Amino acid sequence: MNIRVAAQADLPFLHENDSHITAVELASVVERGRILIAEHNDAPIGWLRWGLFWDEIPFMNMLTVLPSDRGQGTGRALVEYWETDMRHAGYSSVLTSTLADESAQNFYRTMGYADAGVLLLPGESSEIFLRRELETAPDPHLARQ
Repeated sequence: MNIRVAAQADLPFLHENDSHITAVELASVVERGRILIAEHNDAPIGWLRWGLFWDEIPFMNMLTVLPSDRGQGTGRALVEYWETDMRHAGYSSVLTSTLADESAQNFYRTMGYADAGVLLLPGESSEIFLRRELETAPDPHLARQ
């Protein structure tokens, strides 16, 4: 497996598989280097999309592995790669969220994430926010923002 920053050539794959974001915004996020792609045999099998919460805390917006490739450590590898990038960029913590009725919360907790709050929206399941503290080791040559 290989993990790399998404390129413009990845837009068709991402647009086809990530319906949570408009094509225009997706292109902008790729341009900013805020999507990681996991590949197997040069074919994309998963991705991690992130942004900045309050313009200062890295926030993992989307972590997805194609159904046929789940259970093989791809999600864990993407998160660890991203956390390493964030640590080297000097960030001391990262955030993500998941719906209370999704099993992803268990995955994040095994990765060292702790509950940090809940968002309640009318007619929706509770959104659980999770936080992970990072040991910082700034290295501007490794940061991808």
